Amino acid sequence: RQHLKASDASKRFVALVDLTEQLDLRAFARQLRASSASKGKTRAAVVFALETVAARQQARLRPLLDRLVAAGSIGYVHPVAVLNRVVVEGTASGLLAIGSSDEVAAVLPDWTSERDASRTGDVLVETAAPSGSSFRSWAIDAMKADRLWRLGFDGAGVIVATIDTGAFEAHEQLRGRRVPGERGWFDPVEGSTVASDRHGHGTGVLSQAVGENPDGRVVGVAPGARWAAALGNWKNFYSRSRMTLAADWALRVARPDVLVNAWSHDEGDCNDFDRPFIDAWKASGIFVVFPAGNAGPLRSTGESPAQLGGIFPRGGAVFSVAALLESGEAYPLSSRGPSRCGSPAFPTLAAPGADLPMASPGGPTAYVRGEGTSLSAGLIGGAAALLLQAAPETDPETLERV
Repeated sequence: RQHLKASDASKRFVALVDLTEQLDLRAFARQLRASSASKGKTRAAVVFALETVAARQQARLRPLLDRLVAAGSIGYVHPVAVLNRVVVEGTASGLLAIGSSDEVAAVLPDWTSERDASRTGDVLVETAAPSGSSFRSWAIDAMKADRLWRLGFDGAGVIVATIDTGAFEAHEQLRGRRVPGERGWFDPVEGSTVASDRHGHGTGVLSQAVGENPDGRVVGVAPGARWAAALGNWKNFYSRSRMTLAADWALRVARPDVLVNAWSHDEGDCNDFDRPFIDAWKASGIFVVFPAGNAGPLRSTGESPAQLGGIFPRGGAVFSVAALLESGEAYPLSSRGPSRCGSPAFPTLAAPGADLPMASPGGPTAYVRGEGTSLSAGLIGGAAALLLQAAPETDPETLERV
């Protein structure tokens, strides 16, 4: 409020408006589990409950928002239901007027990691492309994914989604398997309908999870799975507003079985802004995986939200993945525990994360070699898809223990 009052009257801001009524997910989930509802019914019930709470109170706030939009002090309004929040843009006077409503618990400023041109976001080291017309990622053999393939488990029937820098859907590892329509691609920046990736991080991570492995170019763990992607990290930068919109899309529109979140941010070591998203995703039955981070090799170098504790349903850990070298030793940059944020187990486990061939948005057959815990998280997302094909009703907590 003080910042807005002191600002130029013509300056415009993006803000997050949190309303006073929020669904008690833990209590609601206990009721659902007591009824032994199926995974599909649980997802539908959680989404419906969140949407009901949001719609009811947001309708009471809507007349004020409409008046401010008509007056020009608010430019746009994006309501979400992953939690009861409205993303708005407007002048200081417009935001102060919203904050005066009895329906509003807090008006939060947007925040982005894009502070200077030298910051690159999540570390993902790339080297020369794999050589030869065919190649095989050592991760496939290390994880023994091919054993499940021979048993008929390739991820078929499972949807793996990512929130990342996008996805180059024309790449041979990904093309033809995107979930159609708005369920398969979300671009909150430009509103595009064709999945694209101007950075490369998202395409590389997604190829680890669901790459189709055409013509002996083997990189993906779940080549039979379908995929969806959100451009949550434009140019590989995090922002509160974009992540809110992407999180809501993942829950209510994409509705994946597995969600790979290959991102972190430095807005405080233990900032829990993203906790409501993780809780809602897990409550709806989504297996959620994060990279541990690339801030090692010292102790307690975890990044948030991967190292958060207190996660749905019983206050446990975020499912986080560290990176390994082909020798089996820890990847030097992989973040280490213990968590500084109350997580009882950080990282959760480790997977291959160095010298891995991955798809690149440079062209339909373009590849580079990469390293970093984001790729490890992608591999585990693919592994989860194989297991969920075998046992589709497995809830996220059981799958985490497995």
